Amino acid sequence: MTKESESKKLVKNKQEVKHNEELGNNYFPSGWKPQRTWDNESNTGEVTHVQQEESFKFNSLLDEWGFSSKEFFIVEESIKFSTWQTQLKGGTVADMYAFKATIKRKSPKHDKFFKETLAQIKKKKPVKVSQEAGELAYFFICADWQFGKREYNSDWGADETVDHIRNGIIKAKNNIKELKKLGQIVDEIYIIGVGDLIENCFGFFEHQPFNIEYTRTEQEHLARSMIVEILDGLLPLAPNIILGSVVGNHSEYRSGKGSITTSRLDGSDTAIFQIIGEIIEGREAYSHVKVVVPDDFYLVLEAKGLRLGFYHGHLTSGGANIEKKIMGWWSNQSMARLPIGLCDMLVTGHYHHLRVLTERGKTWLQSPSLDTSTELEARSGLTTTHGILTFTVSSLGWDNLRIL
Repeated sequence: MTKESESKKLVKNKQEVKHNEELGNNYFPSGWKPQRTWDNESNTGEVTHVQQEESFKFNSLLDEWGFSSKEFFIVEESIKFSTWQTQLKGGTVADMYAFKATIKRKSPKHDKFFKETLAQIKKKKPVKVSQEAGELAYFFICADWQFGKREYNSDWGADETVDHIRNGIIKAKNNIKELKKLGQIVDEIYIIGVGDLIENCFGFFEHQPFNIEYTRTEQEHLARSMIVEILDGLLPLAPNIILGSVVGNHSEYRSGKGSITTSRLDGSDTAIFQIIGEIIEGREAYSHVKVVVPDDFYLVLEAKGLRLGFYHGHLTSGGANIEKKIMGWWSNQSMARLPIGLCDMLVTGHYHHLRVLTERGKTWLQSPSLDTSTELEARSGLTTTHGILTFTVSSLGWDNLRIL
């Protein structure tokens, strides 16, 4: 049996190994020095690993080199093996074994919950969809759910968040039906994520891991499942449904506090919606659904003649006054004549409390969150009132604001 075929067998079996950390640079042939690289543009990396044991356990070695096996995988066809003999300190001759491989971030199909989401959508049968033309667009805002977080001694976590969202779906359906009874027909529904749907596991504050009850993969699955439940609940109520999302800060890929490993635009908040879009594409039950994810920090949509901008809010600056920070940021966007600066309305998250401000014909709505923070209360005296922001838009402006 050749060394290569034996190595392929080892890839399949993933046997247990230990990493030898005592090897010096003099013991490596050209091109086989242990190292790791990562390229943000291509979103790929490479690992070269050398050890004295013949067998490899690749997931363990990924973790050892700083690539979490929950988020990264080895491209199998890229694996190269080598072996040689070298003389160690003291004159001992040792057999060395090495592999080199390309590393990539896991795609949705590597997510162990991907099939569950796929099954959830596959079982949805076509429903009778309202075709009534109307004058209202209805907005359901998903903000700061922060799935996975449960602070020490807190009575709020993922279970409570799921319950609140499910109750919110029922209330939203009733609201739309109540509006119809009043002669106000909703013919467009927007389900918009404004960031931080997951908490993440580390990288924001030192004791964050102590407050986590689910892995990042599980957090993403919970958020994705809830978006699908919202979509399915509102699916028959309007002939046009739009899903959209912007990035937040908690979904960023970080290696430490404030240390972004890829890009601020590379995060779970938008990926969650993109995955749903890929799954529902071409399925009859969702033929009237459109998914919109921008390649920027904000999303601009036009509904009933009004331009609405959606932005998480984490890149603002200017002191402790939140209103001044947001309005100052929006004003700067307007001065630069950027698309979101020209909007009639701005909807944000990040700051967790409901705020409504109308100034010079423009309106800013800040969504409340479904997160709770005992630390925020201890520091500022402020408490988070859980809620889901909903409102309508017509050619006359915005109306029917409700917190579900």
